[in-house]
This record gives sequence, structure tokens and C-alpha cells, in this order.
Amino acid sequence: MALILLFGLAFYILNKKRTSVRRNAEDATTGAFDLLTASTETNSCGSSLSLTEINDGVSNSLTVPIGNRYDVFLSFRGPDTRKGFTDHLYTRLIDAGIHAFKDDNELCQGKKIGPDLLASIKESKILIPIISLNYGSSNWCLNELVHIMECQNSNTGHLVLPIFYKVEPTHVRHQTGSFGDAFRTHGRHFDQMILEKWKQALNEVSFLKGWEANG
Repeated sequence: MALILLFGLAFYILNKKRTSVRRNAEDATTGAFDLLTASTETNSCGSSLSLTEINDGVSNSLTVPIGNRYDVFLSFRGPDTRKGFTDHLYTRLIDAGIHAFKDDNELCQGKKIGPDLLASIKESKILIPIISLNYGSSNWCLNELVHIMECQNSNTGHLVLPIFYKVEPTHVRHQTGSFGDAFRTHGRHFDQMILEKWKQALNEVSFLKGWEANG
């Protein structure tokens, strides 16, 4: 089941990537055509626009935007999935030509994790939180999730595709069951405002269409 999910997810993301590239190329071509048409009309009215200037304009119009730095950002709880599900998913994505971010592969040692990870979230097209049993016990995972959902709600074109790994979305939504037990370990260490932000992010992500993986 997990292998089918991995291949299916990689295929889905690759198709999204190809569609995005094709759309950008079509937009660039349309822009170049409009520029050529405008240039021709201007010249027919006696303009001194040179061929070099036209070619420079077409070259600039045909430049497809680089876009985001990463295709995919993976947010995960290391002890739960790093050496299993997440590593397999990351490998499938890379093999499919998808530029994915996984912190232990991308961040240089000695650099501050916080700002780098937050920037990587913002600079990724597709955000995949892999929500596992102990995801809610990590304040860093929860802060990542808050930032992920802020990107989702900011209408900046980010796509969030959650994977619920051996947890029920309803348990994530209401912080119940074993997932809730792990989340409640924060109760004595953080103020209520931070806890409410985490709860809101968990509630929002639980309603998104995603995948459930049992192993």
C-alpha cells in the first residue's frame, strides 16, 4: 500500500510540475507574439524601432520564470518516518525529477535551522506535511505546520497535500487518541496563545484532501 502511494504521489507531483512549466511556456509565447505584433504595427506607422530591439524584447519575453526554489517541501517527525516512509518518498520524488526539500539533505551544518526551513517552505510549490503519531509532540514540526498553513491561506499559489501516516485525520483535528496524548505533552511548557495556533493549524490541515498511509 505504501509503495503504491509513493509512486502515485510522485506521479501526481510530476504532472503538476509539467503542467506548470507548459503553462509558463505558453504564457511566454503569447507574450512574445503580442510583442512582435505591436512592434510590426509600430513600424508600419514610421517608428524607428530596430530589429535588434525587437529581438531583445522577444528574448526577454520567452524567458520562462525560474519560479520557486523547490518543487516539494517535506515536513516530518524524524524519529517516526525519517528512515522509512519519508526517505522512500524523497527518493521516489528525486528519481522522478522532482526537486524536493528534506532538511537533512539540504541544510548546511552549522546554519540556523529556523530561518532556513521557513524560507524553504515559502520557496516551495507543494508542501507535504507527513503527520505521524509523534508529529504533534514536536514544537518545531508544529511551527512548520503553522507556516505551511499560512502559505496555504495567503493565496500565493502554494498547494498543501497532507499525508496522515498511521494516524486518523479526526484524531489530528481534535487532538485525540495517541496523537492527542503526544500533543498534550506541550501543555506545561507553552502559553495558551501558542497552543491555540498549533491547534488551529492541525484543525485546518485535517480538512484538506490528502492521503492516509498505514505503513
